[in-house]
Order: sequence, then structure tokens, then C-alpha cells
Amino acid sequence: MQLEFTTIPPYLCAEWSVKNISHHARRTLHRVVIQEMRHFALAGNLLTAVGGTPSLAHPGFLPVYPADELPGGIPQQLPVELKPLVKEQIAVFMQIEHPDFPPVGRLLAQPPTIGAFYDSIKETFRMNPPKIDPNAHAVKVPSARPTRTVADAVETIDRIKIEGEGVSGSPSAPTGESTSHAHYYLFKELYVQRRLIKVDGEWSYSGESITLPEVHHFEPSTAEPDLSLEFRRVLTRLLIDLESCWTSGTDVNDTAMSTMFELQGAGEVLIERGIRPEFTWIQPPD
Repeated sequence: MQLEFTTIPPYLCAEWSVKNISHHARRTLHRVVIQEMRHFALAGNLLTAVGGTPSLAHPGFLPVYPADELPGGIPQQLPVELKPLVKEQIAVFMQIEHPDFPPVGRLLAQPPTIGAFYDSIKETFRMNPPKIDPNAHAVKVPSARPTRTVADAVETIDRIKIEGEGVSGSPSAPTGESTSHAHYYLFKELYVQRRLIKVDGEWSYSGESITLPEVHHFEPSTAEPDLSLEFRRVLTRLLIDLESCWTSGTDVNDTAMSTMFELQGAGEVLIERGIRPEFTWIQPPD
């Protein structure tokens, strides 16, 4: 859950930085963020299915940026930071989502990826099948089967991997979602500024041209009082609301959804003012 959450603030800040809300790049980032939120929910469902309890509502859950390593021990050569959607940041996003297999692939000597991290979890489920609680609290995720068996858990892990990396030999993410390609390939389209298409049976970045958008540039603020104070309050409330979905079974639409929109509004206002939103905990009042 921490791994999936760590990707969301950089993607959100890049999305919010795009001035034109109808631009292809902003729509692409929005679709990726929605899927990452679903991956986060699926990871929480896996945890409760094996008897665990998500613990989100505390400062230690939140990532610290810049990050040279993602949760799970996944090293990052390019630091993961909160920045506008510029070409250098798109390269960071491609690094986060980099596949382990063709058509991209990595050399075996290179560091592990998110896909390798999930493979290790999947192998553990297979080698040491845990007891599954079919009545555990879970967040409903579109097109996702409830976790009733180990096979369901493996299918969930495969979905998370496929939507990020694609499948071996193809950039497609065949999960019934509206996103045609896996995250890595969507980001590379933005990086090379060309759509990915099939030419004579081979994938090629030779499709329609993509122009990178105008963005709001922003920096951390050292002003007093803290200009991100309200944003941090909303973020803290969101984590409390989300945790309750797994601990008490509250519906995410009844608790956290309105808080998510509130967080978006607060973040966009900060970025339009040139201020970086701070994804840090603030102790709520008793």
C-alpha cells in the first residue's frame, strides 16, 4: 500500500501543474492516477483478506520526497520528487513504471522493479498459501473480483502489474479499463511526443504528434504560517477516512470521495500560486 501510495503525489502534482485541463497529457495523468488509486485499494483488500489491518492514519505512512528508493526496497536512479510535468519528470515516471520484460525489459544485473516486487509477493502466495477471509472489509474496485481465494489474490497482483508495465511482448493493459496502454508506455508517448502505434505488426512511436503542455511551475514554501496547512489537514482527514474503509467497512463513496475532491481543489490552488503542496501529516485535534 505504501508503494502504490508513493507514486500518487508525484503524478498528482504533475497533473495539477498542467494549465489546460483538456490537454492530452493531463487526461493521461488523470487516468494513471485513478488506476494507481485502485491499485492502492486492491493492495488494501489483499491485506485484509489475509488477516492484516491497513494502518494509514499516522505520519510514518506518508513518503518523504525526494525519494531514492520506493517502498519495498526498489532503488531509483532518478530521485522521485514532486515537480511539474516537464520532460525530466516524465523520465522519472518512466523509471517508476519500467517493465521487466520485452518489448522494453531490463538486464538481469540491473536493480529490481515494481514488477519484480509484486512477483515476489505472488510467489509467496503460491508457495505458502495464506488463509483467506472471504468476509474481510474491502473497497469495491471496478472490474476487480473480490478476494475469496489465493487464485483471486494472484489475479489481483497480475492486474496491478499489467496496468503498470503491460504484458510480455506488448504495451497493452488488457484489463477492461479505458487506458489502452500500460503506464510506462503512456509516459513514454509523452516523453518522445509521439503516439505508440502498430506498424507492420511492430510497435512504434511513430503515430500522431503530441505537444507537451504549458505548466505552472512551483517550489516548496518556507513562509509562515504554513501555506500548505489546509492541504495537509485535508490529506490527514483523507487518510483517516480511507483507513476506516478497511477497519470498519465504511463505503469509500460515503467517506473519502468528497475529501479526495477537496484535496484536489486545495492542491490546484497552491500550484497555481507557485507553491508545492506538502504531502505531510498534521496532527488532528482530539
